[in-house]
Amino acid sequence: MKILRKHNNTVEILTLPGDAELERGDFLLASEGEKSLLLQVIDEEYADIPGVLEDLLREISIESMDETRLFDPFNISSLTMVIRDSRIILTKIRAVIDNGRLSMGKVWMPSRFNARLVKASVNDVLKILGGRTTIPILIGDAGGEEFYIDATELEGKLSIITGKKESGKSHLAKILATGLTTQGGRVIVFDLNGEYVNLGLLKSGKRHPVMSDKIVVLEPTINFRVGISDMDLNVILDILEHVYGTPITSLREFARIWNTLTSRGTISPHELINAVSRFPMNEAVREALLSRLSSLMNSGFFIDGKGDGLLEIFSEHDDGLLLVINLSKVSPQIRRVVVEYLLSRLSSLLFSGTIQPIFLFAEEAHLYLRNTYWEDIVTRMRHIGISPVFITNQPDTIPELIYRQADNIFLFNFTNEADLEAIAKYSHVDSDTIKKISPYLQKGQAIVIGKVVCGIPIVLNVKDVELNMMGETKLFFKAKQTN
Repeated sequence: MKILRKHNNTVEILTLPGDAELERGDFLLASEGEKSLLLQVIDEEYADIPGVLEDLLREISIESMDETRLFDPFNISSLTMVIRDSRIILTKIRAVIDNGRLSMGKVWMPSRFNARLVKASVNDVLKILGGRTTIPILIGDAGGEEFYIDATELEGKLSIITGKKESGKSHLAKILATGLTTQGGRVIVFDLNGEYVNLGLLKSGKRHPVMSDKIVVLEPTINFRVGISDMDLNVILDILEHVYGTPITSLREFARIWNTLTSRGTISPHELINAVSRFPMNEAVREALLSRLSSLMNSGFFIDGKGDGLLEIFSEHDDGLLLVINLSKVSPQIRRVVVEYLLSRLSSLLFSGTIQPIFLFAEEAHLYLRNTYWEDIVTRMRHIGISPVFITNQPDTIPELIYRQADNIFLFNFTNEADLEAIAKYSHVDSDTIKKISPYLQKGQAIVIGKVVCGIPIVLNVKDVELNMMGETKLFFKAKQTN
């Protein structure tokens, strides 16, 4: 292998067939003396050899003549065939290593003829980059070696897991969620499809020795309800405005009624509706409030009394908690009410220091997060102790702001150009790497980008686990064949 040329941060390497067994994502070290150039393979092309088109046409013409025999006593054709089949390995410059020390911004190129090119393992690359795992989570293997990430590189960071349907993104999300929990973290999951509810069980149906005591599943309107007298005015105003579309004039009247009732003592759903019916106000405003309050109180999520049980759950699981909010059995409107309430409630508890920082996993968040929350999560929520992880198969539904601010991306297979363009806005890696590698990832393969891998993209195979991961597509004909 020889270095052919460099253009911007792309280095082309000339190689003959069979010279090296390389895959997309593999690393090469181009060394000369005490310095090395860290390169990552992103694609392979045929070398543009002068006259190759004429040679190919000649070959086709000869093959079409059945009686033609090639006279080649010195076997010269085999040598020319190897030359004509030479390849170009496209690589990206990731770093310069000078005497064992990393230099991300240094300008240096090794000799085209004297440089020694060798394949480097992922773990060796991470050691060179200074990557250390203080709180390790095993998520798979890379290049045949076990691959760990550091849980501290997820905390206080914004992470995105994205890929096509059935590519393995939810599987990885569950590995991260359970890994953080076993390390003592507090993880909250907005479970849209009821896939996380059995993470306390093994595939055999038996209890997992660790996770079974750390997982708590809450189902809104069933075992998760909120006492309205314990609610903050801002929370219910947010729900009325963003979920029910209540006009600002109606919100002002509601705030006036709420403050009047709280000054007299506790609030109940019955008292609240009666007060709206009695207080002097515009009839249109009254009707608007009554219809929305009736819908809210009849949802079954808000009840007469105090508390929501969250503080008790956190206090009972100080060594790790996986709190699954099962949103699969409620209507889209109630789902948004629950999410609106929880985000406001958790923010309040974190801001006051009542609970420790949490990890928030949101499956298909665009279905229930209002637009203004995206910016809020990137700025305010991360500062008060919420570390969000978004999981989606529709990358174009996530605002560009999120990609530019994201710290980590776990990217599975995508072939659609529009999807790749959306992800290419991620600021921690060049767009060529995403567009060249992602379409060729197999099921269960992902490219990890960001701080969790020291800023160097890593291609890995996500591991299988013994937990009951669920999430598989239910098929009629497969079940029929089994029976």
